[in-house]
Amino acid sequence: MSQFDLTNLWQKLAQPLRRFLQARLADHTAVEDLLQDIFLSAYLKSTQLQDSERSEAWLWQIARHKLIDHYRARRETSSLDAMLEAENNQQPPILAGFDRCVQQMLDRLPSQDRWVLQRTAFEGISQQALSNELGLSFSGTKSRVQRARQKLRVLFDQCCAVERDPADHVLGCRPHHQSIQLE
Repeated sequence: MSQFDLTNLWQKLAQPLRRFLQARLADHTAVEDLLQDIFLSAYLKSTQLQDSERSEAWLWQIARHKLIDHYRARRETSSLDAMLEAENNQQPPILAGFDRCVQQMLDRLPSQDRWVLQRTAFEGISQQALSNELGLSFSGTKSRVQRARQKLRVLFDQCCAVERDPADHVLGCRPHHQSIQLE
């Protein structure tokens, strides 16, 4: 591709590409930067274009790829600890202290059940990885985790009135009897 061809592409496609980017990006500066990146990339990769008849489609393909790269670069990733901290800061007052209650219930479980829940629910290890670690089949490990969860739920139901939404997520809980105190 010659410099003349790139100039023609700029004159013909700069505005449509700008509108394409503006529809997907709120920041005007990012739109202009990305537009420049698209044409710079086209210039640097001009030797890869084998059919000058397809130059417009080729430039649109570069634009789509640059936009995807832009979104990937801006994607915010955070650690599990940061996400948990944010969730704890947004906990409704009704759930305040719930984590302490969960820990007390976990302490009442047999050690093997407590360990399985600790590994899967709190340390984030997958059930497949746990099955490899234990040398058990995946279905055996999955059953073990489900039984441990069920035991934990029974303890909660015995101790507390747990309010759940239709998807069975916990909305709140309170002791059945105000006089019951967990250790």
